[in-house]
Amino acid sequence: MGETAPPVSRLHLFRRPAWITAGVGVLLALYLVMAVSASLSKGPSFDEEEELAVGYNVWLNHDFRMESANGDLIKRWATLPYLISHPRPASTENDYWRNARPYIFGFEFLFQSGNAPEWLLLQGRTMAALLGVATGFLVFYLSKELFGTLGGFFSLILFVFSPHMLAFGGIVSTDMSVCFALLGATWSVWRLLHCVTWGWLALGLLLVSVLILAKPSGLVIFPITFILILIKLLSRKPLEWRLGRVRFISSPLKQVGLIAGLFVLHGLCAWVALWAHYDFRYAANPNPADHSLIFTQYSKTDAVDPHVAAFMNGLQNEHLLPEGFLQGIHALLVTNESRQSFMDGQWKMGGWTTFFLHALWDKTSPALLLLFVFGLTTWWYARFLRTHATFGESIAGGLAPSFYEGSPYFVLIAVYFAVAVLQQVDIGHRHILPIYPALYILCGGSFSLVWLQARRWPRVLFTLILVWHPLESLSIYPDYLAYFSPFVGGPAQGYKHLVDSSLDWGMDLPGVKKWLDQNNSQNREPVFLAYFGTDSPDYEGIKAYRLPSAPDWRVLQSFPYAKGIYVISASLFDSVYTYYFGPWNTEYEKRYQSVLGNVRKYEIASKNPSMIAQLLKIRPQSFWDDEYTRFERLRFGRLCAWLRYHRPIPDASIGYSILIWHLNTVDVANALLGPPPEINDSLLLDMTQ
Repeated sequence: MGETAPPVSRLHLFRRPAWITAGVGVLLALYLVMAVSASLSKGPSFDEEEELAVGYNVWLNHDFRMESANGDLIKRWATLPYLISHPRPASTENDYWRNARPYIFGFEFLFQSGNAPEWLLLQGRTMAALLGVATGFLVFYLSKELFGTLGGFFSLILFVFSPHMLAFGGIVSTDMSVCFALLGATWSVWRLLHCVTWGWLALGLLLVSVLILAKPSGLVIFPITFILILIKLLSRKPLEWRLGRVRFISSPLKQVGLIAGLFVLHGLCAWVALWAHYDFRYAANPNPADHSLIFTQYSKTDAVDPHVAAFMNGLQNEHLLPEGFLQGIHALLVTNESRQSFMDGQWKMGGWTTFFLHALWDKTSPALLLLFVFGLTTWWYARFLRTHATFGESIAGGLAPSFYEGSPYFVLIAVYFAVAVLQQVDIGHRHILPIYPALYILCGGSFSLVWLQARRWPRVLFTLILVWHPLESLSIYPDYLAYFSPFVGGPAQGYKHLVDSSLDWGMDLPGVKKWLDQNNSQNREPVFLAYFGTDSPDYEGIKAYRLPSAPDWRVLQSFPYAKGIYVISASLFDSVYTYYFGPWNTEYEKRYQSVLGNVRKYEIASKNPSMIAQLLKIRPQSFWDDEYTRFERLRFGRLCAWLRYHRPIPDASIGYSILIWHLNTVDVANALLGPPPEINDSLLLDMTQ
């Protein structure tokens, strides 16, 4: 028989609506404060100023040429406050706007239009955090619906203290909107497969429409829906129909017919919502008569499958979808395959099928993983007790839902993860972020079953695991984006495993400025900066020699490397978004020695008018300028390779994403003139294509 269950009265607080409302409100308010306050110390992320500028441009100019389809919802949502605060928009008279160059357009909006960047960011980030609050409430509500109030609170705690939810709740990006809309749409679809009411139907139409506007990856709702339909039909449960006369439909054939009708209705509603976002106008150009207004042009594109290309052409020819949306989808198709990828000290063009499994392990709290494994085991055991134990022997057994009831969350996790793996867009852990709210529901809910067991020690153990989760989150404040599991060395070792938006999204220049003020006051030593991101070093007041960066918007200047402070973004240190991608190899070394010789030859000749005149007869000035550009890029690549091999641990780091070294004259000479570091030709063919 075992120990008896705790008296029901011990759970009385979780049955009082006022206490429940207060508890949920406090936790969600805490989430909002932590997410927004952490963002105050951060500069713009790589995509943020583009999201804000393009969204404001859509509201003001009804211009859909830039970055359409990819985040239509967040662009509109995050810039709603601008319709009240009226910041000065970026100019529509320059080439950045006319040629649809969203990142430079965004930079101008934030830093060159007379606005206060911090105020613009705060408005947009607060709107993103409100999406996080909505997602947190949804997590609580769905977990409560499945596991009871206690399960809802445990799930909400996991959400509120998740470093991933806190990070992206303070960043204007597509990620939190997809988390909210996908979870809500999946749940509403599951609801409608069992009971159709006017209220549930309206909510389902709304959530699916919001999901399609959130991001193209929202189309994953279709395979999710298909699988949920199969599960529902195999269960042989009746469909309750409450539109008009109440009916219970048991015939699988009739259910299929009604479900097909609902499917078409949702598709039509999403289609109308898409057209509504684009002002029910096919042309993306706000002034179709002005042919000088063009779409974003890409210097390097990937081939598109002929069948996909033919399908896209058909949609365009028949004007079945807005031009801006179709151009946005086309941009995604032609730019995803050739992305540079980095994982655990390895480089590859295009990515790995194991990337997201690796990212999941690196970036997920051990507490969450343990809760998932042991929680599911407890859930199964509680169901076993419900089936085999006598009534009253187990409160958990009585409250444990069937795994069938948890189907939408298992299916969401499995399908979204599988699609992410197949896409191989290996540029960030955030591309599997939408699976986490469903994980919090399952983990928090199953933990409540453990809590309700009569045995003492399992409850103590699981409580310690649950407490571990918020402690990790609090310990990394405000650098939530840089969270890495202690199993892989924690955030301090993150740059060895993943970069880009998994760690380094360009947000830590304000921290660099603060560190330099404290450690290099009055610019005692020269500073050399290689920055990955779209923040402005000039705006932050950072005085430095600018090394090759990404994007590389600096004015190229000639200067030697010298003793000083080298500040390098992790994504550049790992040679991911550099001109010479990947580890140093024999081909790079050969090119470096060649351009080094030419640069030396030019420097010597430039001191003698007759020698330089003779040299320019052999090669024009443009040749020598190009040689210096190549030299400068290769020189930086060789420096990073030397640091990876000889000084892999930086002297300091800012937000774990920007790494700092103090180099002396001997270090610099060894890096640039010593034996070539880390020669690795294993991926030479792949990297030089």
